[in-house]
Amino acid sequence: MSESSMTHPKDKRPLYLFLALVTVFAGIGYVVAVAMGDDNRTSGIFLVQFAPLVAAFITKLVFERNLRGLGWGWGKTRYQAAAYGLAFLLPLITFSLVWSLGFGGFYDVAFISEAQTDLADMFGLNISSPWLVMLVLIALGGTLGMVVAFGGIGEEIGWRGFLVPELYKHYDFTKTALISGVIWAIYHWPLLIFLMGPRLGVSPLPMLAIILVAGVGLSTIMAWLRLRSGSVWTAVIFHMALNVHNQGLFEKLTTPTSWLTNYISGQHGLMLALVSAAIGLWFWSKRANLPTYETTERRG
Repeated sequence: MSESSMTHPKDKRPLYLFLALVTVFAGIGYVVAVAMGDDNRTSGIFLVQFAPLVAAFITKLVFERNLRGLGWGWGKTRYQAAAYGLAFLLPLITFSLVWSLGFGGFYDVAFISEAQTDLADMFGLNISSPWLVMLVLIALGGTLGMVVAFGGIGEEIGWRGFLVPELYKHYDFTKTALISGVIWAIYHWPLLIFLMGPRLGVSPLPMLAIILVAGVGLSTIMAWLRLRSGSVWTAVIFHMALNVHNQGLFEKLTTPTSWLTNYISGQHGLMLALVSAAIGLWFWSKRANLPTYETTERRG
Protein backbone atom coordinates (compact mmCIF):
# COMPACT_ATOMS: atom_id res chain seq x y z
CA MET A 1 0.00 0.00 0.00
CA SER A 2 1.30 3.45 -0.83
CA GLU A 3 2.44 5.59 2.09
CA SER A 4 -0.01 8.32 1.11
CA SER A 5 -3.02 6.04 1.42
CA MET A 6 -5.58 7.13 3.96
CA THR A 7 -7.36 3.76 4.19
CA HIS A 8 -6.51 0.38 5.67
CA PRO A 9 -6.08 -2.42 3.08
CA LYS A 10 -9.20 -4.13 4.44
CA ASP A 11 -11.35 -0.99 4.31
CA LYS A 12 -14.15 -1.55 1.81
CA ARG A 13 -15.36 2.05 1.72
CA PRO A 14 -13.46 2.78 -1.54
CA LEU A 15 -15.30 -0.14 -3.18
CA TYR A 16 -18.68 1.11 -2.02
CA LEU A 17 -18.02 4.70 -3.11
CA PHE A 18 -16.74 3.59 -6.51
CA LEU A 19 -19.77 1.39 -7.18
CA ALA A 20 -22.17 4.09 -6.03
CA LEU A 21 -20.55 6.67 -8.30
CA VAL A 22 -20.54 4.32 -11.29
CA THR A 23 -24.22 3.63 -10.73
CA VAL A 24 -25.06 7.34 -10.66
CA PHE A 25 -22.92 8.41 -13.63
CA ALA A 26 -23.79 5.41 -15.82
CA GLY A 27 -27.46 5.84 -14.90
CA ILE A 28 -27.38 9.44 -16.10
CA GLY A 29 -25.70 8.30 -19.32
CA TYR A 30 -28.31 5.64 -20.00
CA VAL A 31 -31.16 8.07 -19.35
CA VAL A 32 -29.62 10.50 -21.86
CA ALA A 33 -29.03 7.72 -24.41
CA VAL A 34 -32.58 6.39 -24.18
CA ALA A 35 -34.07 9.89 -24.31
CA MET A 36 -32.07 10.75 -27.44
CA GLY A 37 -33.04 7.59 -29.27
CA ASP A 38 -30.99 4.89 -30.92
CA ASP A 39 -29.78 7.08 -33.79
CA ASN A 40 -28.56 9.94 -31.56
CA ARG A 41 -27.32 8.20 -28.44
CA THR A 42 -23.61 8.90 -28.74
CA SER A 43 -23.43 11.47 -25.93
CA GLY A 44 -25.26 9.22 -23.49
CA ILE A 45 -23.14 6.16 -24.28
CA PHE A 46 -20.01 8.29 -23.93
CA LEU A 47 -21.11 9.12 -20.38
CA VAL A 48 -21.74 5.44 -19.69
CA GLN A 49 -18.33 4.40 -21.00
CA PHE A 50 -16.44 6.95 -18.97
CA ALA A 51 -18.47 6.55 -15.77
CA PRO A 52 -16.00 3.95 -14.38
CA LEU A 53 -13.00 6.21 -15.07
CA VAL A 54 -14.58 9.24 -13.39
CA ALA A 55 -15.72 7.12 -10.45
CA ALA A 56 -12.23 5.67 -10.02
CA PHE A 57 -10.59 9.10 -10.13
CA ILE A 58 -12.98 10.57 -7.58
CA THR A 59 -12.60 7.58 -5.27
CA LYS A 60 -8.80 7.71 -5.45
CA LEU A 61 -8.74 11.43 -4.75
CA VAL A 62 -11.16 11.13 -1.84
CA PHE A 63 -9.32 8.33 -0.07
CA GLU A 64 -5.70 8.69 -1.21
CA ARG A 65 -5.34 12.22 -2.61
CA ASN A 66 -3.61 10.83 -5.72
CA LEU A 67 -4.23 8.69 -8.79
CA ARG A 68 -1.54 6.09 -8.16
CA GLY A 69 -2.27 2.39 -8.08
CA LEU A 70 -4.34 2.25 -11.26
CA GLY A 71 -1.72 0.37 -13.25
CA TRP A 72 -0.37 3.28 -15.29
CA GLY A 73 2.94 1.57 -16.05
CA TRP A 74 3.35 -0.23 -19.38
CA GLY A 75 4.85 -3.39 -17.91
CA LYS A 76 6.29 -6.11 -20.12
CA THR A 77 5.34 -5.77 -23.77
CA ARG A 78 4.69 -9.50 -24.11
CA TYR A 79 1.53 -9.09 -22.03
CA GLN A 80 0.32 -6.20 -24.19
CA ALA A 81 1.01 -8.28 -27.29
CA ALA A 82 -0.82 -11.26 -25.78
CA ALA A 83 -3.84 -9.06 -25.03
CA TYR A 84 -3.84 -7.67 -28.57
CA GLY A 85 -3.52 -11.08 -30.21
CA LEU A 86 -6.09 -12.72 -27.98
CA ALA A 87 -8.60 -9.98 -28.75
CA PHE A 88 -8.46 -11.05 -32.41
CA LEU A 89 -8.26 -14.80 -31.79
CA LEU A 90 -11.33 -14.87 -29.55
CA PRO A 91 -13.81 -13.42 -32.09
CA LEU A 92 -12.14 -15.41 -34.88
CA ILE A 93 -12.90 -18.65 -33.02
CA THR A 94 -16.36 -17.41 -32.08
CA PHE A 95 -17.49 -16.47 -35.57
CA SER A 96 -15.83 -19.47 -37.18
CA LEU A 97 -18.09 -21.60 -34.98
CA VAL A 98 -21.11 -19.42 -35.80
CA TRP A 99 -20.52 -19.81 -39.54
CA SER A 100 -19.58 -23.48 -39.54
CA LEU A 101 -22.58 -24.46 -37.38
CA GLY A 102 -24.99 -22.47 -39.55
CA PHE A 103 -26.07 -19.88 -36.97
CA GLY A 104 -24.91 -17.14 -39.31
CA GLY A 105 -23.83 -16.89 -42.93
CA PHE A 106 -20.35 -16.06 -44.27
CA TYR A 107 -19.96 -13.57 -45.83
CA ASP A 108 -22.18 -10.50 -46.36
CA VAL A 109 -21.65 -9.55 -50.01
CA ALA A 110 -23.16 -6.09 -49.54
CA PHE A 111 -20.75 -5.31 -46.70
CA ILE A 112 -17.72 -6.35 -48.75
CA SER A 113 -18.94 -4.35 -51.74
CA GLU A 114 -19.39 -1.26 -49.57
CA ALA A 115 -15.94 -1.80 -48.05
CA GLN A 116 -14.38 -2.00 -51.53
CA THR A 117 -15.93 1.35 -52.41
CA ASP A 118 -14.79 2.95 -49.13
CA LEU A 119 -11.22 1.67 -49.52
CA ALA A 120 -11.07 3.07 -53.03
CA ASP A 121 -12.50 6.45 -52.05
CA MET A 122 -10.54 6.94 -48.81
CA PHE A 123 -7.22 5.26 -49.54
CA GLY A 124 -7.11 4.85 -53.32
CA LEU A 125 -7.08 1.06 -52.95
CA ASN A 126 -8.90 -0.72 -55.75
CA ILE A 127 -9.21 -4.27 -54.47
CA SER A 128 -11.26 -6.87 -56.32
CA SER A 129 -10.56 -9.90 -54.11
CA PRO A 130 -12.99 -10.18 -51.16
CA TRP A 131 -10.34 -12.06 -49.17
CA LEU A 132 -7.83 -9.28 -49.62
CA VAL A 133 -10.49 -6.76 -48.61
CA MET A 134 -10.98 -8.69 -45.37
CA LEU A 135 -7.26 -8.70 -44.67
CA VAL A 136 -7.05 -4.95 -45.24
CA LEU A 137 -10.03 -4.40 -42.95
CA ILE A 138 -8.36 -6.48 -40.25
CA ALA A 139 -5.17 -4.41 -40.59
CA LEU A 140 -7.03 -1.09 -40.53
CA GLY A 141 -9.23 -2.17 -37.64
CA GLY A 142 -6.24 -3.25 -35.60
CA THR A 143 -4.49 0.09 -36.13
CA LEU A 144 -6.66 3.10 -37.04
CA GLY A 145 -9.74 1.38 -35.66
CA MET A 146 -8.27 1.35 -32.17
CA VAL A 147 -8.60 5.14 -32.07
CA VAL A 148 -12.34 4.89 -32.72
CA ALA A 149 -12.71 2.36 -29.88
CA PHE A 150 -11.24 4.72 -27.27
CA GLY A 151 -14.29 4.22 -25.04
CA GLY A 152 -12.53 1.12 -23.74
CA ILE A 153 -10.12 3.42 -21.92
CA GLY A 154 -12.96 4.93 -19.91
CA GLU A 155 -14.24 1.53 -18.86
CA GLU A 156 -10.98 -0.25 -18.17
CA ILE A 157 -9.25 2.39 -16.05
CA GLY A 158 -12.27 2.00 -13.78
CA TRP A 159 -12.94 -1.73 -13.96
CA ARG A 160 -9.50 -3.27 -14.26
CA GLY A 161 -7.47 -0.23 -13.17
CA PHE A 162 -9.34 0.33 -9.92
CA LEU A 163 -11.99 -2.33 -9.23
CA VAL A 164 -9.94 -5.50 -9.82
CA PRO A 165 -6.96 -4.51 -7.62
CA GLU A 166 -9.35 -3.18 -4.98
CA LEU A 167 -11.25 -6.47 -4.92
CA TYR A 168 -7.93 -8.34 -4.84
CA LYS A 169 -7.21 -6.69 -1.50
CA HIS A 170 -10.12 -8.56 0.03
CA TYR A 171 -10.66 -11.72 -2.03
CA ASP A 172 -8.77 -14.41 -3.90
CA PHE A 173 -8.54 -14.34 -7.68
CA THR A 174 -11.61 -16.54 -8.18
CA LYS A 175 -13.90 -14.19 -6.28
CA THR A 176 -12.20 -11.11 -7.77
CA ALA A 177 -12.84 -12.33 -11.32
CA LEU A 178 -16.37 -13.48 -10.52
CA ILE A 179 -17.47 -10.31 -8.70
CA SER A 180 -15.91 -7.93 -11.24
CA GLY A 181 -17.45 -9.94 -14.08
CA VAL A 182 -20.96 -9.88 -12.62
CA ILE A 183 -20.71 -6.14 -11.92
CA TRP A 184 -19.44 -5.48 -15.45
CA ALA A 185 -22.29 -7.53 -16.94
CA ILE A 186 -24.98 -5.77 -14.89
CA TYR A 187 -23.50 -2.44 -15.97
CA HIS A 188 -24.37 -3.46 -19.55
CA TRP A 189 -27.90 -4.66 -18.80
CA PRO A 190 -29.65 -1.32 -19.52
CA LEU A 191 -27.87 -1.24 -22.90
CA LEU A 192 -29.44 -4.59 -23.79
CA ILE A 193 -32.87 -3.83 -22.36
CA PHE A 194 -33.44 -0.35 -23.73
CA LEU A 195 -31.20 -0.09 -26.80
CA MET A 196 -29.77 -3.31 -28.24
CA GLY A 197 -32.82 -5.51 -27.68
CA PRO A 198 -35.28 -3.20 -29.46
CA ARG A 199 -32.83 -2.47 -32.28
CA LEU A 200 -32.13 -6.14 -32.97
CA GLY A 201 -35.72 -7.20 -32.39
CA VAL A 202 -34.79 -9.76 -29.72
CA SER A 203 -36.05 -10.43 -26.21
CA PRO A 204 -33.53 -8.98 -23.74
CA LEU A 205 -34.17 -11.62 -21.06
CA PRO A 206 -31.98 -14.42 -22.47
CA MET A 207 -29.40 -11.80 -23.41
CA LEU A 208 -29.09 -10.76 -19.76
CA ALA A 209 -28.12 -14.31 -18.80
CA ILE A 210 -25.77 -14.62 -21.77
CA ILE A 211 -23.91 -11.44 -20.91
CA LEU A 212 -23.40 -12.68 -17.33
CA VAL A 213 -21.49 -15.67 -18.72
CA ALA A 214 -19.55 -13.47 -21.16
CA GLY A 215 -18.86 -10.87 -18.48
CA VAL A 216 -17.33 -13.38 -16.10
CA GLY A 217 -15.30 -15.05 -18.86
CA LEU A 218 -13.92 -11.83 -20.30
CA SER A 219 -13.34 -10.33 -16.87
CA THR A 220 -11.34 -13.38 -15.83
CA ILE A 221 -9.08 -12.92 -18.85
CA MET A 222 -8.60 -9.19 -18.29
CA ALA A 223 -8.22 -9.49 -14.53
CA TRP A 224 -5.48 -12.09 -14.99
CA LEU A 225 -3.64 -9.95 -17.52
CA ARG A 226 -4.00 -6.86 -15.33
CA LEU A 227 -2.72 -8.53 -12.17
CA ARG A 228 0.01 -10.54 -13.87
CA SER A 229 1.41 -7.59 -15.85
CA GLY A 230 0.73 -4.87 -13.30
CA SER A 231 -0.55 -2.74 -16.19
CA VAL A 232 -4.08 -1.58 -16.89
CA TRP A 233 -3.08 -1.15 -20.54
CA THR A 234 -3.38 -4.90 -21.11
CA ALA A 235 -7.10 -4.65 -20.34
CA VAL A 236 -7.48 -1.43 -22.34
CA ILE A 237 -5.84 -2.96 -25.41
CA PHE A 238 -7.83 -6.19 -25.09
CA HIS A 239 -11.15 -4.36 -24.68
CA MET A 240 -10.57 -1.91 -27.53
CA ALA A 241 -9.27 -4.53 -29.97
CA LEU A 242 -12.09 -6.94 -29.12
CA ASN A 243 -14.70 -4.28 -29.85
CA VAL A 244 -12.99 -3.34 -33.12
CA HIS A 245 -12.81 -6.89 -34.46
CA ASN A 246 -16.16 -8.02 -33.09
CA GLN A 247 -18.33 -5.06 -34.02
CA GLY A 248 -16.26 -3.56 -36.81
CA LEU A 249 -15.61 -6.70 -38.84
CA PHE A 250 -16.94 -10.09 -37.81
CA GLU A 251 -20.49 -8.96 -36.98
CA LYS A 252 -20.71 -7.12 -40.29
CA LEU A 253 -19.40 -10.11 -42.22
CA THR A 254 -22.18 -12.28 -40.80
CA THR A 255 -25.61 -12.59 -42.43
CA PRO A 256 -28.67 -13.81 -40.52
CA THR A 257 -29.77 -17.36 -41.29
CA SER A 258 -32.65 -17.56 -38.80
CA TRP A 259 -34.14 -15.85 -35.76
CA LEU A 260 -31.38 -17.48 -33.70
CA THR A 261 -28.59 -15.49 -35.34
CA ASN A 262 -28.94 -12.44 -33.10
CA TYR A 263 -28.98 -14.65 -30.00
CA ILE A 264 -26.01 -16.80 -30.98
CA SER A 265 -23.84 -14.37 -32.96
CA GLY A 266 -22.46 -10.93 -32.22
CA GLN A 267 -21.05 -8.93 -29.36
CA HIS A 268 -23.74 -10.12 -26.95
CA GLY A 269 -24.35 -13.55 -28.44
CA LEU A 270 -24.19 -16.96 -26.82
CA MET A 271 -21.22 -18.18 -28.86
CA LEU A 272 -18.96 -15.35 -27.70
CA ALA A 273 -20.06 -16.04 -24.14
CA LEU A 274 -19.17 -19.74 -24.40
CA VAL A 275 -15.81 -19.13 -26.05
CA SER A 276 -14.99 -16.39 -23.53
CA ALA A 277 -15.94 -18.70 -20.66
CA ALA A 278 -13.72 -21.48 -22.01
CA ILE A 279 -10.71 -19.18 -22.44
CA GLY A 280 -11.44 -17.53 -19.11
CA LEU A 281 -11.43 -20.96 -17.47
CA TRP A 282 -7.95 -21.57 -18.86
CA PHE A 283 -6.71 -18.28 -17.39
CA TRP A 284 -8.38 -19.14 -14.09
CA SER A 285 -6.42 -22.42 -14.03
CA LYS A 286 -3.23 -20.28 -14.15
CA ARG A 287 -4.17 -18.24 -11.08
CA ALA A 288 -1.26 -19.68 -9.09
CA ASN A 289 1.06 -17.64 -11.34
CA LEU A 290 -0.41 -14.35 -10.15
CA PRO A 291 1.40 -12.07 -7.70
CA THR A 292 0.02 -11.33 -4.25
CA TYR A 293 -1.95 -8.15 -3.60
CA GLU A 294 1.08 -6.55 -1.92
CA THR A 295 3.23 -7.15 -4.99
CA THR A 296 0.51 -5.83 -7.29
CA GLU A 297 0.16 -2.69 -5.20
CA ARG A 298 3.87 -1.92 -5.37
CA ARG A 299 3.89 -2.31 -9.17
CA GLY A 300 0.71 -0.24 -9.68
